[in-house]
Amino acid sequence: MQISTLVSAKDKALRSEQAARARVGQAVNLAVERFVSVGEAIADDNIEIKLDMYDACRSARAAGTTIEQLCDVRIEEGTEAGGSDRGAMARAAKVLLASVTRVLLLADTVVVKQLLSAKDRVRQTPAS
Repeated sequence: MQISTLVSAKDKALRSEQAARARVGQAVNLAVERFVSVGEAIADDNIEIKLDMYDACRSARAAGTTIEQLCDVRIEEGTEAGGSDRGAMARAAKVLLASVTRVLLLADTVVVKQLLSAKDRVRQTPAS
């Protein structure tokens, strides 16, 4: 086997790995965008959580964008992703997790209030 064959095979593997990472980053960001759009729709219908929900959605959207950008960073030939990239990815993932948790908790608050309201309406309905 010639050395040029080994070098080109390694280069192809790096390119396919980069493409796979970029696709993962894009998929994460797309999923976050879909999730955030539902959160914002819930916020629009519920004034009592609107500001908090929009804040959580904004944070989640920023984290999703950061993850996509970090996944799209090209690996320099012959080097692996540095520790700073891994650290930045870990920080973005933590922010995303915290933001998604906030969105879910706020949405749960809305559902609980709706259930309590429905319970009160049933209680006030005269028995037949």
